[in-house]
Amino acid sequence: MKLEKKHVYYIVIAFAICYAIQTYWSAGASIISTIFKASQPFMIGAGIAYIVNIVMSLYEMIFTRLIKNKYLLKLKRAVSMILAYLTFMLLISWLFSIVLPDLIASINSLLKIDTSGFSKFIKEVSDNKAVQEFLAYFGSSSDITATLSDYSKQILNQVLAVLTNILTSVSTIASTLLNVFISFVFSIYVLASKEQLGSQFNLLIDSYLGKYAKTVHYVLDILHKRFHGFFVGQTLEAMILGSLTAIGMFLFKLPYAATIGILVAFTALIPVVGAYIGVTIGFILIATQDVSQAIFFVIYLVVLQQFEGNVIYPRVVGGSIGLPGMWVLMAITIGASLWGVLGMLVAVPLAASLYQMIKDNVAKRQKNRLQ
Repeated sequence: MKLEKKHVYYIVIAFAICYAIQTYWSAGASIISTIFKASQPFMIGAGIAYIVNIVMSLYEMIFTRLIKNKYLLKLKRAVSMILAYLTFMLLISWLFSIVLPDLIASINSLLKIDTSGFSKFIKEVSDNKAVQEFLAYFGSSSDITATLSDYSKQILNQVLAVLTNILTSVSTIASTLLNVFISFVFSIYVLASKEQLGSQFNLLIDSYLGKYAKTVHYVLDILHKRFHGFFVGQTLEAMILGSLTAIGMFLFKLPYAATIGILVAFTALIPVVGAYIGVTIGFILIATQDVSQAIFFVIYLVVLQQFEGNVIYPRVVGGSIGLPGMWVLMAITIGASLWGVLGMLVAVPLAASLYQMIKDNVAKRQKNRLQ
């Protein structure tokens, strides 16, 4: 095989890139981290806009069917957007109003300690003559005063450390609230002008990517279909599982039925492992009241998950993900190790998109080979 000039060029470029990465990795990683941190509110805002857009599009469709006046139709986007955000806000408020009281009650049950016996023990020890003689022998009044002074300084230092941590926490909370506000405002801008942004983005792709534009449009289309199908299908499936959990718990008179049903629905948004996380949390909550009921809850939910996984899931979610179970588990594991809970949610549609693209490419190559 003859080594052509262009092959030498590619090899030199590859070595140069590898050398640059090895030499300037720390500086480059720091710059990338800074850019990522600065753009994080906007990425979160884009994610919020993508999810809210699903509900907003539904409201727009209903608005178009019900309203025929052309002047009122101009308000379709604004009204639908407000209704979509209100839907999410009211839903979150309603969920917190149900979940928080039960969570606080269960935590109080876990932390409830009978201190009367301990207080009695301390009093008996302090009233004991032998203990009093030992304390008197331990040091004079001045020694005790010095000891108390040392303890006071230590306590003061601890208080100052706590205050410092509180100030740091307040600063962190303020920064987080600012980022949330920026993300929220950015999501509104994205939704208000999504068609214009979409056309501008497509124009940039067509103008600068040339012959690769078609491939990029194909990849973006696959990503949109997989993410949209995942969020809609998985959310509907999680709502069904959470509702069945709460209904069954009400029928069997298990405690915290509504709270655990909501928690199971939320955790079920994560495929495969999410339901087991919900079972664990539910078991702990019920165990604060009755361990036997907690064990019965686990048995009930395992049976319910088998029914849901074999009957409901294929019909509700169907082929929206299009990813075999083994790859789903692998995607969740890798996503969790990289980005935590968010990674577990995003990794599945990403892996499904990659799987679909590889599948299409293999089919295309096989077709070309047969021709």
